[in-house]
Amino acid sequence: MIQMETTFYQHVERLGNDEVQGILDGMVYLFTKLDGTNIGIHSENGEVKVNSRKRAIAIGCDNAGSCKYVMDNPKFASYLKAHPQHYLYGEFLVPHTIRSYSDDAWRKVYIFDVVDYSDGYPRYLTYEEYQPLLEEYGIEYIPLIAKLENPTEAQLSEYLQRSNFLQSDASMPGEGIVLKNYGFRNEYGRTTWAKLVRTEFKMQKKCKVSAVDVEHGIVDQYLTTAFIEKELAKVLNDIGTWNNKYIGRCLGTVWHELIVENTWDIVKKFKNPKIDFGVLNVLANEKIKQVMSKFFKEQGITLPF
Repeated sequence: MIQMETTFYQHVERLGNDEVQGILDGMVYLFTKLDGTNIGIHSENGEVKVNSRKRAIAIGCDNAGSCKYVMDNPKFASYLKAHPQHYLYGEFLVPHTIRSYSDDAWRKVYIFDVVDYSDGYPRYLTYEEYQPLLEEYGIEYIPLIAKLENPTEAQLSEYLQRSNFLQSDASMPGEGIVLKNYGFRNEYGRTTWAKLVRTEFKMQKKCKVSAVDVEHGIVDQYLTTAFIEKELAKVLNDIGTWNNKYIGRCLGTVWHELIVENTWDIVKKFKNPKIDFGVLNVLANEKIKQVMSKFFKEQGITLPF
């Protein structure tokens, strides 16, 4: 039996990124993308362990109360006692950008993936495999929206409006959809999922930018308010108590995610553009600061700009 240890969840890639080229070939599962904080749950020597996206957490060094929720609900320990080689990944729903979830949906864990290490290597269980296991222990999960065989991007866009799991108004869609193909391995041999985010999809439809203004185009199209606020919320959850010394960390985090997550898409969409990254960084920081000022003001925090 393999010794379980903390393993952080994969980075879900934007549809169109080379990491997920070919993911639409075959049976594709569509799920609502929740706007919460990432959580991983597993067992080591019979003891429940919890992690956020980037670090192990515990009651004394929690992430928005997600560890306490797991420890206060014995269903997770019961599940892992029966399935010690399973690693549960989910979303702990706390307010970030989207605030329109039902009142009774907050501060709960919703599982979206179960990874099995029984054979010594990670295998993502299919939805049909893990759904009945979770239901047996009363563990909540993100339900399937639809299964589509060899879908096109145009077909997928029609399902964005159905990403309404936990919304207080069923006619109000959420952040977007996650796309899984359980038989897919990318060209690097990795199991990687894709995402189609609603706000980004709208921006892609609206923005037509000339090559002479590529840096402004990148900021307008990819550095959306929703994108910035999501990264700011992650930093705020991670540090706990705000101090203005973290301003640089916020700017750096958003800049890093902008480049890492979107460069390949930018190269394709702008047709191998010549980018002045110095100019792009200045423009990005200007917009990030504008969004930061409003975002933190809503948290009761005044920034020096």
